[in-house]
Amino acid sequence: MIKLLIADDEALVCIGLQSMLKWDQFNIEIVGIAHNGAQEEEMIDTLRPDIVISDIKMPIKSGLEVAGSVRKKYGRLPLFIMLTSYEEFQYARGAIEVQATDYLVKLELTPEALSESIRRAIGILETYQAMESYPKLVHRGNIQAQRDKFFIRLFNNLFENKNQYLLQKEDLDLDLPGAAYLVCTCRILGPDTVPPRGDKLVALCSSTVQMAKDTLSSVSPCYVTSLDLRNFAVALPVPGTDPRLWMPDIQKLLGDMASVLHNYFNVTIIGAIGFAVEDPYLLRESYLAARKALPAAVKERSFVFFTEGEALAQEHLLFDFSESRSEIRRAFEEMDTRALYTIISRMIEIFDGRSDLLVPATDAACNILYMATSLLADGENIVEQIFENEPEGYRAIYQMHTIEEIAGWLIQFRDGCSNILSTRRQSYKEQVVKNVQEYIKRNLGSKLSLNQVADVFNFSPNYLSHLFSKVAKVNYVEYITEIKITAAKEMMVRGEGRIYEISQKLGYESAFYFSKVFKKVTGLSPRDYMQQIESGTEDVRSH
Repeated sequence: MIKLLIADDEALVCIGLQSMLKWDQFNIEIVGIAHNGAQEEEMIDTLRPDIVISDIKMPIKSGLEVAGSVRKKYGRLPLFIMLTSYEEFQYARGAIEVQATDYLVKLELTPEALSESIRRAIGILETYQAMESYPKLVHRGNIQAQRDKFFIRLFNNLFENKNQYLLQKEDLDLDLPGAAYLVCTCRILGPDTVPPRGDKLVALCSSTVQMAKDTLSSVSPCYVTSLDLRNFAVALPVPGTDPRLWMPDIQKLLGDMASVLHNYFNVTIIGAIGFAVEDPYLLRESYLAARKALPAAVKERSFVFFTEGEALAQEHLLFDFSESRSEIRRAFEEMDTRALYTIISRMIEIFDGRSDLLVPATDAACNILYMATSLLADGENIVEQIFENEPEGYRAIYQMHTIEEIAGWLIQFRDGCSNILSTRRQSYKEQVVKNVQEYIKRNLGSKLSLNQVADVFNFSPNYLSHLFSKVAKVNYVEYITEIKITAAKEMMVRGEGRIYEISQKLGYESAFYFSKVFKKVTGLSPRDYMQQIESGTEDVRSH
């Protein structure tokens, strides 16, 4: 069971927390109650709880001091949920510095709020435990990270076609049923008390974005995506494309969110809202409109709406990144560092001295960044490594205001990416194939056509087929067949259904076709195989 420690100097609060929820329903055991900070830290050392609900203000040692000390000793566990009877929001900022998972005001605490906070902590705990249990397993990442990448691709027009968009949307279980959608790009300004770089800034901005998600989603279903450290985008459903149907509501929704974030973190949130589109696949257009209006939002330090009829991308007519996109995609897919170096160098030459190309140059740099994080295994870690010595790391791209700064960013990316990828080519390709194989094993009930799986992983079918055959030493179709027939034999041994039921579970169009494939691979029909199992023939399990 998950071990929980409660720490508060008020006995009634401790009793209330113990009785507020049915803890066994969360698979949680309360292992101790502490009434001051020193006792809390001692009990953490001896009981090693997974989650700690701790008052911030306590005798001897504050909850924040305990959390800071424990974090240095034990790393990211235990998780802390901080409580206070004070409404001053500077305590929230202290909770951020010790990486608390949540901050709750006692006067506002309800079973629902506590339950939501506990569920969030359990989710984080499960992620950490999985990472520690399987430290070498490189998976496609958690669902939220993959959804963020999905929207980044969508906003930046990085899908090859609409079918690829639909397949990834289905794979990530994304539901976009609204009559229409729009994008708001938001920027986090301040506070001056936080250094311009470092862990405190990262913690502040990530916590701000998380609270923006929580605040907005409590009112309306939406998707919030981090663009860089200080910028995030919100995809919001609206009742139609006519702004008269939604403008006042959106203005209030975003204003309320900005007020909450200012109260908690002393930050100012400004943003620009694009127009609404009926097809979510066209959210790129709303995103571009919002980007176009963002300078006005920065100037007014408020939320502004894109003015209908305003030219969307006059500057973009001077440079068309789409011509380079397919070349860069191929260079990333094939780890062709020479081609990547040449393409980016050509772009830098085009931008050199052209201050009128600042907007398209910024968008081109962001597109390259997002392609790297989307197409490369461990892509985000690669770009973080390239910009590890820069203020705000690679996320500073939106903070650049001159063509010279953008060119410098592109040069650093080009050189760093070429150096890192040249040392990783073979191991990277092996990891890509391993990720594809894991995906296949998790989705045996699907047809798993080459085109579909290539779209899920954002590769071209021809490239994935070639790479798979070269690394796995078996072609893609043969591998699918081998894995499905092996799974079918295991199902038969375990008695998991009749032949037609097994064929359906494995995504075959008919039991007849399944039987034909099964006999070709094993030399036996499924019926003969099952009869041999029933008769106890020993060698059937090794066929």
